[in-house]
Amino acid sequence: MDIIITSDNDSTLALWRTHLSSLPEVSFTNERPAGIEADAVVISGIYAFERYGGRPNTTAAQIVTNTKDDGFPGLVVIPPSLPVILNEQKRPVVHPDYTGTSPAYYAISHTLAAIKSLDAEMGQVVRRVIFSLPLLGMNSPRDASTPSSVRRAIEEYSASTGA
Repeated sequence: MDIIITSDNDSTLALWRTHLSSLPEVSFTNERPAGIEADAVVISGIYAFERYGGRPNTTAAQIVTNTKDDGFPGLVVIPPSLPVILNEQKRPVVHPDYTGTSPAYYAISHTLAAIKSLDAEMGQVVRRVIFSLPLLGMNSPRDASTPSSVRRAIEEYSASTGA
């Protein structure tokens, strides 16, 4: 599977290239996702739910069909967020089992697992997927931990698929 990382911020793309350019399945572009030929696009729930459907989930990525004819790929993958619980003040906090887990790693590893399941269980092959950094909330040119975490998730996925 090819992964296309896109951002409208050249500094962000440069940072991500530093961390992921050695991965053969990853390419980079500053094109808008609607202009890229792909099977799926990964979009954070905050941007995806109202337009494409789905609902917040902390255990698995959701794959919904894009019926909007908006130029985006036919599949929209919505990553999960880290599991949360309510603390004593009734405020949501990350579940203690996940306090050391990177949100980006959690989101992308679960996203890739959902795509792998789609391929295996449904016979629907995703050959090209877009990671739109602005639509994932990962567009900061000063955050090196996010691309590093995403790299780890991609490497683990590739090892599990023999790619």
